[in-house]
Amino acid sequence: MGIQDEKLFAKVESTIHKGMRSAKPNDIVFTKAEIIERAEFSNKQIKKDHVLNQKELEAQSKNW
Repeated sequence: MGIQDEKLFAKVESTIHKGMRSAKPNDIVFTKAEIIERAEFSNKQIKKDHVLNQKELEAQSKNW
């Protein structure tokens, strides 16, 4: 599963970029290797269909 909705993807991408612009160097806690590792893990989870739909994600995020 991937993001098929280009508008949603653009919004997610925009949010990430805004966060990166406002982040200070001390706020970034992941190394490049850690980010790559996390992305690879995410890709594996997607291939296994271990994903959440929008409603499930919204329900889960209420507990954050």
